[in-house]
Amino acid sequence: MRNNIRTGRRAGRLVALALGAAALMAVVSPAAQADQGQDVPDLAGAQQVLASDHVHSTVSQFLGAMAAGSPSGAPTMPRAAESPVAGQAFSMDAPVPLYELSPDFVRGTSSVTPGNTVHLAFLATPVTSKDGHHADVLLSHRTGSWALAGVRSESEDTGYAKRATPGTTIFTEPQIHAWYELADDKVQPLNHEAQDGLAGRPSLSLAEYQKLVHQRYADELPGSAYDQKGLAGGYGLASAQKAQQSGPSTAELGASGAAALALAGGTLTLRRRRARRQE
Repeated sequence: MRNNIRTGRRAGRLVALALGAAALMAVVSPAAQADQGQDVPDLAGAQQVLASDHVHSTVSQFLGAMAAGSPSGAPTMPRAAESPVAGQAFSMDAPVPLYELSPDFVRGTSSVTPGNTVHLAFLATPVTSKDGHHADVLLSHRTGSWALAGVRSESEDTGYAKRATPGTTIFTEPQIHAWYELADDKVQPLNHEAQDGLAGRPSLSLAEYQKLVHQRYADELPGSAYDQKGLAGGYGLASAQKAQQSGPSTAELGASGAAALALAGGTLTLRRRRARRQE
């Protein structure tokens, strides 16, 4: 009798997981196509990671920490004596590709075309807990397969990325947290940081923008003398040891299970404005 009950429970869990994965695939497929003909690589693999027990457990604990956080909604790390934070049920939206400037575009080693301007940095999947807390699940594809990079409280970055339409690319210049729309070889600002980055101009041609970011960052790319001196930590994404935090509060997942940023294999941050700007 007990064996039958256990078998039934296992079968129920497998059915639930299969249904969840099927529903997830149905949701994410239409929205996960990148612009300018750049498809999200191995979308099926990303869907499998998002449907995994590991991701669901991590997100559930993260949202539980948010629910138990400060009145402002910012997650907090509980004291060691406190019991682990209970997880939260949540819904998962379609993933959104997050693009950022390509180092080769900045260097000027690739032709100045829309397809060479950006690279896929992360796949961000918005989640919402049953009590209304929001977060983004970040997947990275840096080692040939998709993996959980982090979970962070809801960010405006995903909102900008969602503005992409057929024929346009939305991307970030992460050094200054600027967001742009690229359409018809024109780069247009989407936020105040981008307006400042273009010195108030309503748009730049793609060629003009390449010259601008080359002047701004070429001497700070990985491997440059500036980078090797440790003055700026390199270009773009940086480790926690070299970067300043950006956006919502972040913290590494502790033994308690509470976190503002839950990571698989490292701490994720986006640097904001550089300490030194090219004139």
